[in-house]
Amino acid sequence: MDEGYIKHHMWAQPKLKMLPSEYFRAHGAVAFQEDRAGLALAVQFNLVDNFLWSNDYPHHEGSWPHSAEAIERQMGQLSDQQRARILGLNAARFFKFDIDSLLKRRTAAISTN
Repeated sequence: MDEGYIKHHMWAQPKLKMLPSEYFRAHGAVAFQEDRAGLALAVQFNLVDNFLWSNDYPHHEGSWPHSAEAIERQMGQLSDQQRARILGLNAARFFKFDIDSLLKRRTAAISTN
């Protein structure tokens, strides 16, 4: 989209203050189940914060019930921080969840069991 906008900006309306990719990076997200090529591009083009993993539970056309294996198969090259963002933190940020509060509740629930 950036290349098209740059080449044809004189005809595009409205005039953008940023490139289309910058708007996507700031406001967009994509969900996926299994997409090694997409994950490689996410890292290469600084889009890790825009990726949301899903397993489509309980539908068998998704990765469930083999989600853990799918995650390892696809995300082995990612850092732990990148994995955490894609596997849940990005969705939490997107939906404006209070992550600190959720982690405290989880820790409290684990310690009582």
